[in-house]
Amino acid sequence: MLDRHPWVDTARRDERRGVVVVRPAAAAVTVRPVPGELLTEYLEHWRHVYEYVYSSDELRHGDDLDLSGWRASDTGAAFPREHMLEWIDHAVGLVRRGRPGSVLEIGCGSGLLVHRLHSSTRGYLGLDPAEPVVERLRARRLPRVAVLRAAAHELAGDRVTAALRALDPTGRPDCVVLNSVTQCFPDERYLTAVLDDALDMVAPGGTVVVGDIRNLANAQDFAHWLEQARTPGLNADDLARRAAARLDTDEELLCDPRVFAHIARRHPRSVRAACYAKPMRADTELTRYRYDVVLTVDAPAPGPSRVVPWRDLPARGTTDRIAALADTVRGDATVVAGIPNALFESDAPDAVTPAALAAALPPECAVLLDSADARFLAVGRPEHQTDLEAVRADPPHAACNDPFTRYLRRRMPEVLTDYLELLSATAHPPIVVSEEFAAV
Repeated sequence: MLDRHPWVDTARRDERRGVVVVRPAAAAVTVRPVPGELLTEYLEHWRHVYEYVYSSDELRHGDDLDLSGWRASDTGAAFPREHMLEWIDHAVGLVRRGRPGSVLEIGCGSGLLVHRLHSSTRGYLGLDPAEPVVERLRARRLPRVAVLRAAAHELAGDRVTAALRALDPTGRPDCVVLNSVTQCFPDERYLTAVLDDALDMVAPGGTVVVGDIRNLANAQDFAHWLEQARTPGLNADDLARRAAARLDTDEELLCDPRVFAHIARRHPRSVRAACYAKPMRADTELTRYRYDVVLTVDAPAPGPSRVVPWRDLPARGTTDRIAALADTVRGDATVVAGIPNALFESDAPDAVTPAALAAALPPECAVLLDSADARFLAVGRPEHQTDLEAVRADPPHAACNDPFTRYLRRRMPEVLTDYLELLSATAHPPIVVSEEFAAV
């Protein structure tokens, strides 16, 4: 009977375990040409979450500074306003580096970026699936700004294309932005499909800015930090067990930085990836465990560069080395690499925070990731990051976690059990999703 359900490809009884094993139908979990029913349900869950978050005015400091939902994972307290302003300024700076004339933002939310960027553009299109923030932004009537209720996978659809052409005759934005959005994506398939659309759409020489990405490469460290902060005094075994359980049940998408380099390498257009560290001064989860990626499309090759190890800079101490760093990278195709990140490597005598590095740099340079887990940093022009480990195009086996499959393993048995009870009053064995399932 189960194989009649549109969500089920196959169903078989496992006598040894006393369960029925089901495999999801491809049509229910597909991303293209349109999301299947199960994938749509997953995305709708996140839409409802954000509509609830934005219904509160508790952390709304003004029309251009709505910090609803921005709370620390360890304490539940709101992030300090000053910290969030630095976070916003950094995101705005990443967009402005490319001097875009037109911008399309996927998941514009309450308009933290829209309010700060629209005046320097000839057209700004914001997309968001949450109706309350779309209506609120429309009511602001910001010059040269259009807001459309749409999800990320609708980027290449007719409604978005028409809205883009109304703002810019070319219909091709100079920059596509996804800031603090990817954590709501179901899996790597969906991430790749959305970024492929964005890379197809952006104008030559333009950028796709993917901001505030949760990092899979240091997720275990985050889980340990969070469990220790919430329950001080845990012994090592209990801490490891709790951290592993937290990591295994995380409902958000986490991405190794190298997955973006892989997406860039396989795209038909010429795409260059750069991974940025978060340079805010406060030591929080946003600074430690998140990062940003800028994908530049069809840009001229940056030319040869050289990599100088941090420890090779002449200095008598960290302060001298930072001064030497600024002189080394100024006006030269040089990347200084192998800089221990003091947020993780506090015992290293030459460790430096991203904020200390950023404060010393000329505007054309940036603090970059030298390692995928952010334990090592690099400094230089972003276009010269090509040889650093964080942007090598061969990601590890687990490039992203898979919250969607975890969702399927919970949701399908619930729905299918109810389905069987409607068809027959007799008892049925438990239902489980095939361990061999892989989203297609």
